[in-house]
Amino acid sequence: MLHRILRGLLPPLLMGALCPALAADEIVWGKYNVPPYMIPTGEAAHQGIFDQTLDVLKSKMPQYRHVELNAPFPRINSEIKKGNHWCFNGGLKTPEREAYGYFSLPISIFLPLRIIVRRDRLAEFKGQQSLQTLLRTHAFSTSVMRDRSYSPTVDKLLAAYPPKENYSEQVEAIGMLLAGRIDYMIELPLLAFDQARAMGRPGELVALPMQEANEVVFNRVMCPRNEWGRQVVEQVNRVLLANRESPSYRRIVEKWHDPESVAEIRRIYDKVFLKTP
Repeated sequence: MLHRILRGLLPPLLMGALCPALAADEIVWGKYNVPPYMIPTGEAAHQGIFDQTLDVLKSKMPQYRHVELNAPFPRINSEIKKGNHWCFNGGLKTPEREAYGYFSLPISIFLPLRIIVRRDRLAEFKGQQSLQTLLRTHAFSTSVMRDRSYSPTVDKLLAAYPPKENYSEQVEAIGMLLAGRIDYMIELPLLAFDQARAMGRPGELVALPMQEANEVVFNRVMCPRNEWGRQVVEQVNRVLLANRESPSYRRIVEKWHDPESVAEIRRIYDKVFLKTP
């Protein structure tokens, strides 16, 4: 009760300075609208992959107060950079991010990214596509999420040939693609197809493999690179080590995927996912 009263009366920084013991045990979990990983509303609300892996962490870490706060990913990333008591469940570990954040063991799996185009424009994208050529020639337009890491290979290509357009949430970009305001996206098929379906446009998008990248990457919990963040990640890792081998956790990671994707997840789960530090 005292904590709630103080939060209402004092600015966050002042409260942290005056009451470190109270401020230290609350985690703000940044979330945004990215079905089927995070689902904030609708019939399947809170049934996303990241929603449910976060539920596992929250249930096993009662020593913290857990607050879920919806915000665009650039805001979430900024709060972590500032060292505030925010964490994100679903980040990719990169050397740049390790400069300001601690990362947990892997929590779930992203299957390979694809080039997403409208089905009625498929003839314009013949054969396996080179992302480098698409980015370099500017024959087709795209947009990328601010502050997002896609995969090691894709990140390098985007740094070398940065697109002119940026967005903050995937639903914004899917809408641009469906409306013809951009020509293609770099995205996970599971995410792109689900967003299109939710917008009443099922079956209108197709996924094309790219020449340069066929990487499977792992999501992690990301917290600020300070003592508070280190302790949170240490606790998260304990929970993951105790739970990731369970059938219930495996079902969360597989959720929403088609049978072919589930088979791919199962091929790498024990041999790669559980063994990746």
